[in-house]
Amino acid sequence: MKIDEYKIINTKRFSLPFNSFITPKEFQTLYYPFLEEYKDYIYDIYFSVALPPFYNDAMGQSNQLTQQIMKNTLSVMLDIQKKLNITVSVTFNNIHVEPSLKNKEIFLKTLDFLYDRGIRSITIPHIHWMYDGQIKKLYPELLIKNTVLRKVNTPQMYVDYVKAGFNVVNIDRINLRDRDNLKRFKKAYLKYKIPISILVNESCRGGCPAMDEHYTLNCAKDSIPYFKQEISQNTCSVWRGQDSSYHLRVANMPIIKDDFKEFEEYIQIFKLHGRSEMSVLRNSIDIVKDYANNNEIIGKNWMKNYNYDEKKLKHWKEFTKNCKFECWDCKVCDDLTLSSKEMCF
Repeated sequence: MKIDEYKIINTKRFSLPFNSFITPKEFQTLYYPFLEEYKDYIYDIYFSVALPPFYNDAMGQSNQLTQQIMKNTLSVMLDIQKKLNITVSVTFNNIHVEPSLKNKEIFLKTLDFLYDRGIRSITIPHIHWMYDGQIKKLYPELLIKNTVLRKVNTPQMYVDYVKAGFNVVNIDRINLRDRDNLKRFKKAYLKYKIPISILVNESCRGGCPAMDEHYTLNCAKDSIPYFKQEISQNTCSVWRGQDSSYHLRVANMPIIKDDFKEFEEYIQIFKLHGRSEMSVLRNSIDIVKDYANNNEIIGKNWMKNYNYDEKKLKHWKEFTKNCKFECWDCKVCDDLTLSSKEMCF
């Protein structure tokens, strides 16, 4: 069956992660029952394997995946795909692996292995490998996504990836607060009809200046995850402690149902986070449940903890739809924070 690049079932909005280190109990009592009940809302499940030439990935975790864990993960994913009819998708996102023809040839052998076993969806980091059309010719049923690390942040970049042959294009999360740009993306989408995806709950600072170096460290050979490295203590953890408005500056989707659903006009797939932390995976599961059950709050309700002034909160929600994370010349998040009746300053 050929890929239908022009059609997505409306409810299948979420690209869900799988954590390879999930315990058997968590899988049996939390993850699998959730998949059974909410499969109609899941576009795909993406996961990591350590296969050549990608022995590490942007989460800094693949080098911790033993061959046995890798085999178990692949087996579990294919079983889910067969039993629940949910597409499973392998993520290769180490942009620091050279996009050479030699590495491409190595990767094609990996694709042979995965394709023969039933994998029909992958994420790859290199547009160069798409230009000659070889991958699509050899694997005609394979759906190919780009990695979010390439920061597709303009409609022209989206079109470039579409023309290269990608079936889903991940755009940069900074667009969550750039309504002007989203309108232009929508215009491009209506012309090319290739689904747009965006990461919505990573809880990272919008426009983070350390992001590229963070992933460089994660992708390094024999690295340990960034947040277990001493150098990470000078970034997010410090900023959170120093900035009482930090949680208002993260590049996450809004939690109010009506605000969340506005993005459906521009985005076809919402990518959720949680391959490396179970607490984040649980949050992703809650987002899908809340969305499916039409709850007023989507995900964790952080607003109730602060008891903000309602007028200022309303202004903040509207203003940040198009603030573009230009925080240097703006006090809207700070003003909302100062209106909190629960925080101590």
